[in-house]
Amino acid sequence: MNLRELIAAIPKVELNLQLTGAFSKESLLMIARQNGIPTELDDFDVWASLLAAPDYSRLDEIARVVGKWIRYPEDIARVVYDIGVALSKQNVRYAEVVVVPSDFMEASRMSIEVFINALNDGRDRALRGWNVDMAWIFGIPRDNPRAGDDAARWATGAAARRGNVVALGLLGPEDVQPAGQFRRAFATARKKGIFTIAHAGGLLGSEGLATALDELNPHRLTDCWGLHEDENALRSLAESNMPLVVSISRALRLGLIKQAADYPLKQLFDSGLPIALSSGQPTLYQTSLIDEYMLAHEACGLGADEIIELVKRSIVLSYRDDESKKEMLASFERQATRAKKALLNPE
Repeated sequence: MNLRELIAAIPKVELNLQLTGAFSKESLLMIARQNGIPTELDDFDVWASLLAAPDYSRLDEIARVVGKWIRYPEDIARVVYDIGVALSKQNVRYAEVVVVPSDFMEASRMSIEVFINALNDGRDRALRGWNVDMAWIFGIPRDNPRAGDDAARWATGAAARRGNVVALGLLGPEDVQPAGQFRRAFATARKKGIFTIAHAGGLLGSEGLATALDELNPHRLTDCWGLHEDENALRSLAESNMPLVVSISRALRLGLIKQAADYPLKQLFDSGLPIALSSGQPTLYQTSLIDEYMLAHEACGLGADEIIELVKRSIVLSYRDDESKKEMLASFERQATRAKKALLNPE
């Protein structure tokens, strides 16, 4: 058994999967044709080609446009189910998936209850058929601060509580709106007892990170590019035990690094920061969670034990209930022990 086989063999968790960047291209194109999008959208072929060969300077635009091809509850259920199938092939047993309700509801005019039921229709089918569980992070697009209060209300409502919504998240480029625009939405979420997640540092570095922490007081951070260049900020986050979810491929595709070996993962890991790996938007980044772990080993220099620790850490940092987390950790320990023996003692 080689390391890739070991990673594939142990149960994993995905903490920052983004729905509109994780869909099956084939299913999305089929849904688009069923919904008459090619005749409605003059440049449909251009957008379809961008799914296969993304322009990484337009990722948010691509995700936003193609997401609007999904217009009916059965479309949402199909996309979610397909994501569950793809996760099962990597032995990912649980995923926290970022969805932006305002994007889908604008195109489809669904109520929030219908939208949540559609998400969970796909989730339930994936759980029954492939033993893959999913929970939802309701995202606020940073370029639409007016959507913040709606997202917070939806994420904390009765339908969301019944429908596996575990967190409210802020995503998108930092330079379009200041973090303070979303302070009320985050305060509402915290008051109502759900988790909060902020994407920070991608463009503004440690300055953007500090602003997000001061204004939003999130439970978890994503991205945080530039953190490695600010030793004081890195030390402070490590001391406060602030979870950070990152994607090596994201930094590579967006041109933040020239090669995967330039990603400061080893520095972040050694700092004591509770860090976890994610594939983020695997379809658009052309990666997978297993690929991210392999980059961590082959390009960033983490050893097999450190990779296994990263996988375990993602389970610990997840927002699963305590009993489910305990069961998954026990399964992880059994399978990781078995896989390590096979890696060290190949027949």
